[in-house]
Amino acid sequence: MRTVLDARTSTGYGDRGRPGVHVVLDIETVRAAADTAASLLGRTAAGEKISGQAARRALTGALKAPCFKGTLTTRQAATKAAKFLARDGVVLFDNPDSFLIFAFKRDTALCDLEPTATALNQFACQLGCGNAVRTDANAHALRDRADYLDRQAALMPRPVGDRLRSNANRLRGIAGTHDATAKTAEEVLT
Repeated sequence: MRTVLDARTSTGYGDRGRPGVHVVLDIETVRAAADTAASLLGRTAAGEKISGQAARRALTGALKAPCFKGTLTTRQAATKAAKFLARDGVVLFDNPDSFLIFAFKRDTALCDLEPTATALNQFACQLGCGNAVRTDANAHALRDRADYLDRQAALMPRPVGDRLRSNANRLRGIAGTHDATAKTAEEVLT
């Protein structure tokens, strides 16, 4: 929602003397980031491995992330959410469309970010981004998607099928890179 309802194009939307929809987006973004952090910690504690240039930063950020058990949308909550999102480098975002977790750090992001961005542009994820982190579950999802593309390729004319098979092989290569470089949380943090 944050990417779709970009502040550059929707400034003032829902603004009637109250903070507007962007305050709600900040709070919901922080909740999603906290859920991503908790999920990452739970999965790595259960033995899942992690890979990527930002793996250490992601695990460290996950350990420091807040836990939300339910909160009212108040001005105080909105202020806390805005401060949390401004912490460059320790906010985690799940990007299932790109099969990765994004450890937000503006300086190393390859997606098209505004100078004041507090979140990724999830529709512009780039391969090789220094903020990307993958888990075994992400690698498994990459292989599932590759298998789906292969099944679709079998039903398509040759040029389209070839492109689908090429994309499937690229996804398997990314999963293979994860497998070759993945480490346990303990290995990453030591």
